[in-house]
Amino acid sequence: MSNDSSIQIGKISSTIEWLMTPVGLLIDEVVFEGESWRVDPSELEKSTGSGSFRATVRAKSIEVFLENLKPADLYEISVTVAPDGVHIEGKKQVIVPIPVTAHAVLELTSPSELSIKLISAAAMGAGLKNLVATQIEKMNPIVEASMFPVPVTFEGVEHTDEGVVVRGSIKLS
Repeated sequence: MSNDSSIQIGKISSTIEWLMTPVGLLIDEVVFEGESWRVDPSELEKSTGSGSFRATVRAKSIEVFLENLKPADLYEISVTVAPDGVHIEGKKQVIVPIPVTAHAVLELTSPSELSIKLISAAAMGAGLKNLVATQIEKMNPIVEASMFPVPVTFEGVEHTDEGVVVRGSIKLS
């Protein structure tokens, strides 16, 4: 009888729906595919295997995330995602409500970090880019590979009408 308690997997395909990150950003869907896995339940650190993943964050999840972070005088936030990035609209209470807008992209700053890059920000046509950029810098990086339960490497980011899509790989030793 062998002392090897490992499980061998020829091919794996899995979809995770609703993955909440430690910073409070909901990842709506993660699709994972891999081959040639060997999982040792008694010693997980000795498990081996590799694969790829595609993670999607939809506009509504970004909107909820921003609602939780926003200053008290900002309200009616709405978010749309398009191929050119994430578009945010809202209202800021000064003396009267004024419309505010922002345009940003999620970018790969290293294979282990994703950050928000501000393209523009304005209130009633007046530029607010420097003010908003300072706030965003406090949040960056917005996603780090260390937030995941397995070793991941980020390989690309795409903005689509469906949402922000992050592609990458997973490799267990």
